[in-house]
Amino acid sequence: MRKIYLFLFALPFFLTAEIQNVEFVTQKIRSENGTVFAQGGVVVYSEQYLITAERAKYNTQNNSLELFDNVSFFRGSNEAARSDYLFVDLEKDKTSGNFSNFFLFNKESKLWVTCSNVSSTSEMYLANKAVVSSCNVEDPDWKITFTSGELNKESSFLHLYNALFYAGDLPVFYLPYFAFPTDDTRRTGLLRPKMGYEKDEGLFFEQPFYFAPYDEWDLEIDPQVRLDRGHGFYGIFRFADSIYSKGEITSGIFQEKDNYAKIEDLKNRKHYGYGFFYDRSRLFSPFFGNSTEDGLMVDLRYLNDIDYLNLQDDDSNNFDRLVTSRLNYFLRDEKSYAGVYSKYFIDTDQSNNDYTLQEIPTLQYHKFLDSAFVNNIQYSIDMQYHNYYRKTGLEAQQLEFQLPATLYWQMFDDVLRFSVSENIYFMRVNYDGVTTQDSYGQYFRNYHTLSSYTDLAKAYENFFHKIYFGAEYIIPSFEKQKGYLDRDEFVPINTETEQAAFKFNQYFYNTDGRKIVSHTMRQPYYFEDYEYKYAPLENRIELDISPSLSLSNELRYSHQESKIVKSISYASYENGIGTFYLSHTYNKDENNNYFALRAQSKIFKNSSFFGEIQYDVDGSFTKAWNIGFAQSKDCWDYKIMYKEDIAPKLTSSGKASSVDKRGIYLLFNLYPLGGMKYEYSLAESSKDL
Repeated sequence: MRKIYLFLFALPFFLTAEIQNVEFVTQKIRSENGTVFAQGGVVVYSEQYLITAERAKYNTQNNSLELFDNVSFFRGSNEAARSDYLFVDLEKDKTSGNFSNFFLFNKESKLWVTCSNVSSTSEMYLANKAVVSSCNVEDPDWKITFTSGELNKESSFLHLYNALFYAGDLPVFYLPYFAFPTDDTRRTGLLRPKMGYEKDEGLFFEQPFYFAPYDEWDLEIDPQVRLDRGHGFYGIFRFADSIYSKGEITSGIFQEKDNYAKIEDLKNRKHYGYGFFYDRSRLFSPFFGNSTEDGLMVDLRYLNDIDYLNLQDDDSNNFDRLVTSRLNYFLRDEKSYAGVYSKYFIDTDQSNNDYTLQEIPTLQYHKFLDSAFVNNIQYSIDMQYHNYYRKTGLEAQQLEFQLPATLYWQMFDDVLRFSVSENIYFMRVNYDGVTTQDSYGQYFRNYHTLSSYTDLAKAYENFFHKIYFGAEYIIPSFEKQKGYLDRDEFVPINTETEQAAFKFNQYFYNTDGRKIVSHTMRQPYYFEDYEYKYAPLENRIELDISPSLSLSNELRYSHQESKIVKSISYASYENGIGTFYLSHTYNKDENNNYFALRAQSKIFKNSSFFGEIQYDVDGSFTKAWNIGFAQSKDCWDYKIMYKEDIAPKLTSSGKASSVDKRGIYLLFNLYPLGGMKYEYSLAESSKDL
């Protein structure tokens, strides 16, 4: 039997009764006919809870405890309750009891519940005619009233019956039953639903279900209905088979209605796909010693067309036309590295994948820089094998070998440094499906590299400056080619010519050690009789003007074309009242030329406007843009946004097309209940990409 102890500070009196392990502290006590009366500040505590009250009465006959006036109940570090009266049956259950004028607050979820009376067991709080919210108690922005409810103490799950939701004092909707967790513990249940309306697709509803029976895995199923288009579901199974790994298995299917597929000229009535992702470290490396590392990454994806992705996520339709599956593994130690890689591409712009070139597999071995004979002579080795495969068209197997060996020395007290390197490169390609040229190609080259550089630093009164000057001179020595080499479709060969490259780097730091300027330049120069002696100039500069403002630009300038052929610019500004991001990307070779702007401005402490735009300069059209308003409070938030973008699709002719989508999106959350997403959108006519 466990015992109850009464410690009396005002009176030297000690009493023991054969009940539970509960301790009392009070100032005044008296005993009368089997009942112990305590007053003047009563404290009752055990391993599970702490109770304070103005006065208490303990019945030694039935082992019950009554507490009166300003009763406070604390359970753990997150749960606190207050009432005028509490009855605890110590014999039947160590935490069972009854409250009157009850108020309960959970610190972790910030939820509170108030009602006239509550009964408590070791597992549940049972309440009648109560109110629950996480907002201000005096005038809550939202609240839920219910006729009866149950709060599980262990799982922190609240069940409400005949629940009526209020926005302020206005009743909004009624639910006969409603349940939600009061903390962020992983558990099985319904996730936030999505609903909306689109002109051509009709009403849309998605209700995800989350199943989490174990810590090692969980399952999410997302069924959806688009009344005028079709129905389908997506699923994701997440797992972790060790502390060094994580994985996912995804799958889904969507069935189009015949009328919708005919009007939209869709190639497929069903859009389906699946995927497998697995990331693991320390797979085999523990067998090779502590200095060895390894890693496995498997990312396999299959889909029959791009609408499989479009229907899965309405928020983002900016998918790459090439869907890539990868399988990579590496093993390395302090001296060498070995890797196996594979890439499989699905071109969503094509009706079939027969002509798409795949890389299955690529093998690599690399020996890290190491000394030979003496410390200032160093070398490295790199070998790679590539297998290029496709169903229709030219295929190839390519072997590459590189060996640079370098001699280093310095002069003038390490101010000026020099190096001389000998470089060997060998490559052989065997072709399959050849009809008009040789079935193989072979290339060998040898070249020398001379370099010198200086790296200087100096401290000034208000800043610190570091500067680097370097020059590199490449001298071709021997080059030989046999057979046929496809330099366009397969890995290109960099045939080194006689050239020099000049490098310049500089960095500025302020007195706090923060880098404020980073600037690098590189200019190659060709000695051979080309029409233009200069390769493109490469320049990059980053300016951290202040902790709030930063600017950067990276460009390539072609002397041959007398213009910039690549430029990536970025500007960001962030402070307490807003953020601003502007970027411009231009790449002549990839036909990219677009602006992206994203901004958010806070009006008040918890409110902000936001917007984003992506504009294609060459195509003279806006690829996507949105604008909206968001407000966040301690107990709820919402976001309303107008959005337009271009979603790709595959037509029955096999040609890639697109559809302009525009709509209004509303997302709101009630803490910790969760929230709901609503979308109202219109789809315009399609056009070819």
